[in-house]
Amino acid sequence: MLIRLKHFWLSRAGNTRGVLLVMLAMLCWSVLDACNKHLMAQGLAPKEVLFLQATTVLLMVSPWVLWTRGKVVATRHPQMHLLRAGFIVTSAWCAAWAVSHLPLAEASAYLMTGSLFMLPLGVWLLGERPHWLRWLGVAVGFGGVLTILQPGAGMLRWAALVAMFGALMEAMLGVVLKKYSGKEHPIAILVWSQTACWLCFGVMSGFNLPDLPMASWVLLPVIGLTSSGIYLAYFFAYRAGDASAVEAGSFSMLLFSPALGYLVFAEQPDMSFWLGAGLLVCGIALVIIEPEGHAH
Repeated sequence: MLIRLKHFWLSRAGNTRGVLLVMLAMLCWSVLDACNKHLMAQGLAPKEVLFLQATTVLLMVSPWVLWTRGKVVATRHPQMHLLRAGFIVTSAWCAAWAVSHLPLAEASAYLMTGSLFMLPLGVWLLGERPHWLRWLGVAVGFGGVLTILQPGAGMLRWAALVAMFGALMEAMLGVVLKKYSGKEHPIAILVWSQTACWLCFGVMSGFNLPDLPMASWVLLPVIGLTSSGIYLAYFFAYRAGDASAVEAGSFSMLLFSPALGYLVFAEQPDMSFWLGAGLLVCGIALVIIEPEGHAH
């Protein structure tokens, strides 16, 4: 059965597999945000939640690292991991802080803008030459962001800006991953990224793990699996297909996050959210279009 499933999976087009993997990453991301939001609603600070998250992931993968005697985390590109460390710590903190101050669906919409940031970053850092439709997509997408970011409380607007800065850092992670990680083992990417988070957020929290109610302990394996799932799904998605094409799977976050927000936190996005989300989806769709004769 497993062999047949593997053959069926590998017989799919690379971009199809990549889109499905990105959808899996979005599901993991939405569940992780919901878990983090729940923990922060119980009084934990973002730095404590992120230190707990990194600790959980490292404990989960440590048997594999020990079994391979560290070979699985060996790297020929330490500079890549140093770059990722700065981006991932910033991105993780921004995402957690935004989720603690915004409805889950709205925070996720702002975090999706990373797909739009990838275009100018690709031109600047990867030498890409995109078609004009993609620039139009960036304009439409950020028009959607402005629609969601309607006048309101100052804290909400600051949280939106923090989320979008986190999305920018996430886009930078994608650039580094695309440029340097072709020969890196996915577990090495995961371990070194989480080690950076463990050190940074450990220093910020005094290396003290928060006291959790017994009822919240069930969230720990969920946090570990979903956090790892984001990294691994994106890693294999970028290997399976074109980065600009597989990002189509990111649309699914606008389905997963509102559903979880409603089921777990009784949040109901208003009409301006759905209008802005629609524009955001249209913008990202234009960004990932590969017009004939304009491949990069």
